[in-house]
Amino acid sequence: MAGKLYGVGIGPGDPELITIKAKRILTEVDVIAVPKTAVEKESMAQTIAESAFEKGKELLELIFPMSFDEKVLEKSWKEAIGQIREKLDMDRSVAFITLGDPTVYSTYMYIHKKLHREGYATEIIPGITSFCASAARAGVSLGENRETIAVIPSAYECEHLEEVLQRFDNIVLMKASKSLPKLKELLKEQGLLEKSVLVSRCGLEDEKIDYGLSLTDAEKISYFTTVIVKKSGLE
Repeated sequence: MAGKLYGVGIGPGDPELITIKAKRILTEVDVIAVPKTAVEKESMAQTIAESAFEKGKELLELIFPMSFDEKVLEKSWKEAIGQIREKLDMDRSVAFITLGDPTVYSTYMYIHKKLHREGYATEIIPGITSFCASAARAGVSLGENRETIAVIPSAYECEHLEEVLQRFDNIVLMKASKSLPKLKELLKEQGLLEKSVLVSRCGLEDEKIDYGLSLTDAEKISYFTTVIVKKSGLE
């Protein structure tokens, strides 16, 4: 009999935002799969989640390089699936921890779909998304009445950002650090700079919240940075 795979959302960073169900699953499973960008680097997901499970729990480190090369990504997914499958075939339950929610731009879903199609038991445990947590920290509503919402996963890759800004009432720009100077210029042109707020490393000790995007271009901003644009105003 094969074990069960769980995709567990652990929220944006604050360990207190891990749900009760996620904590229970992390306590009960045999193995916790930990995503990392490189062998020598720490896992942010593990740092956030480690307070939710006891010391000594078996950890399965899975390497997912930061790359846009499809062959590199495919190789990492294939290797991760093989490592997880090996544990499941030993009748061991596995929880793959992922930042935010597993269904929102998460590497986990590639693994989930493959193993689910192969007949393994799977379950997704939802988590609080980074942009919902960022909106809460900034005190901004993401949607009121009939307002429309657009979520852009990588602001620096969006070729139609000007059109998006025109068509939607509220716009969430994730991973905005790389394109911040260009983004500030565009928002200023559109008269939206003062209607924007930046939240970096939401829920962590070095969290930054910047209304109106007043940070200078010289200031280093984390990869985990979200900009929320609210056309009706931030108040």
